[in-house]
Amino acid sequence: MSSEQVYRLSVLMREARPTRPAGVVAAALLVEGEQVQLVAFWKDRTTLDEYLATVDVPRGVELMRYAGVEPAWKIVDVREFA
Repeated sequence: MSSEQVYRLSVLMREARPTRPAGVVAAALLVEGEQVQLVAFWKDRTTLDEYLATVDVPRGVELMRYAGVEPAWKIVDVREFA
């Protein structure tokens, strides 16, 4: 992503925060040069699966498209250890 696209995506994410899907605990952009990842942390896998069953396009994909990028996306498990 170009720096302009990263900036646009960050603005879109801030603007969309009030309407973020309820199961999203946090979302962030990980930026390393032109490599950018939009990461959303969900309450749990069930909540994510239920959300995905109700939408044609996930919100993060939609935002990236608005910023001018066609993302490749995947779901990964996150484990938290105390």
